[in-house]
Amino acid sequence: MNKLILRLMMATSCLGMMTSDAIAQERRGREGEDRSSGARRESPERGERGGDLGRRPQFGGQAGRGGFMRILPIMTALDADGDGEISDAEIKGSVAALRKLDKNKDDKLSAEELRPGFGGNQSGRGGSGIPDRSRATVTQPLKPLPPVAKQIGGVSTREILQLFGAKGRHGGTERELANYRRVFGFTDADRDGRHSKKEYIENGAYLTPQSRRGIFQASDSNNDGFVSEAEYVENRLITDEAKVIFSDMDADGNNRLTAKELLASGKLKDEKLANGVFKALDTNEDGELVIPEYLRVWGRWARH
Repeated sequence: MNKLILRLMMATSCLGMMTSDAIAQERRGREGEDRSSGARRESPERGERGGDLGRRPQFGGQAGRGGFMRILPIMTALDADGDGEISDAEIKGSVAALRKLDKNKDDKLSAEELRPGFGGNQSGRGGSGIPDRSRATVTQPLKPLPPVAKQIGGVSTREILQLFGAKGRHGGTERELANYRRVFGFTDADRDGRHSKKEYIENGAYLTPQSRRGIFQASDSNNDGFVSEAEYVENRLITDEAKVIFSDMDADGNNRLTAKELLASGKLKDEKLANGVFKALDTNEDGELVIPEYLRVWGRWARH
């Protein structure tokens, strides 16, 4: 499956480069016509464009919205949480995700269906017909979280996480730890060994500012207004593992988890306990969990 995804992404990258080159040629042609007709284009002063110049890109290879990876239909389909990375959990759900690109339902992905969409329309969709998650608001609970529960149904939250198979901050291979530290460095623009709110929230390239603020607050375990490398790595260990567990329970692969799916996963054998855990995770009480909502509570349990 990994090889298939790689081949598909390489193919769409080639399509994207050809389309981009065609657009660039068309733009040069229009500019040439403008010059020949005496029209003059205003050139932006150095440092305009919203202050993006000099910003270091986060993992994924682009900064700001409209970056190349975001307009790849495959990347959009596979990157369920919109963080610019395809995690192990997202790879496991790749078959269901790729089927969403099959617009004519012929069980094949044509070049047209894989072609990146340059530009969009008023509906907020790019040329691929898939919503641009860089502009969409990630679903978040509407009310503040209650105090962290120490136990549910007589079982401590630490034991509950163990029943799910979570290792939390104590998990991760040396290779994973090294990769997290490397990714941390991409956003640490001033190389001081920590992320400031400006670096991560204001200058971040992925998700929405609201989502980045939530991640920053969850990572800043000592509440000093900065996220150190150790805090970042700890948060990644907790949340990446939690996403894999979520994906394993998400039977229909729609990135939403119901109480029925949680119970059916068999991770919590006691139905009463499973329902109690689901209720604690479902902070907006809508009967289903989305990843940001789930992670807010899970992260607090893992650090408790």
